[in-house]
Amino acid sequence: MQPNAKSTSPLYKFLFLLIGAALLVAAAFTLLSEPSDAAPPITEHALGSGHAIWSINPYPAKVLRGNRFLIDLTDESGAALQGASLSVNLEMMDMVCGDYAFKMTEASPGQYSGDGVPLMAGTWKATVTVQTGDQTYTIVRMLKAIH
Repeated sequence: MQPNAKSTSPLYKFLFLLIGAALLVAAAFTLLSEPSDAAPPITEHALGSGHAIWSINPYPAKVLRGNRFLIDLTDESGAALQGASLSVNLEMMDMVCGDYAFKMTEASPGQYSGDGVPLMAGTWKATVTVQTGDQTYTIVRMLKAIH
């Protein structure tokens, strides 16, 4: 005698598939919205024959608020690199929300500051152009912005 086999109702099968799909979508959204390679608050960069240390305060940056961008520039001997002209462009990757551009001023010898305003939460590419005399350098870093 065979045991009475019970079949699972189609409604339970549908609910199981629906819950499984929702979990997969939630996991994918979490992985895509929180990049594991988000840049740290302070980054270091080679600058021709010098060095740049770039920090953002607060970090992660706050959306629609002024965030202090600081860049310390030194020459190859470690002396402050003075009199440079710095401009920054913030660009949200894979979005058309608009860029935000601003200038940085020399707050003290070799230390430049300016306020950047990310327009929405997510990962941004920040590009600074450094003009020193007849030399032009470009530094790129990623940053995270939150509400």
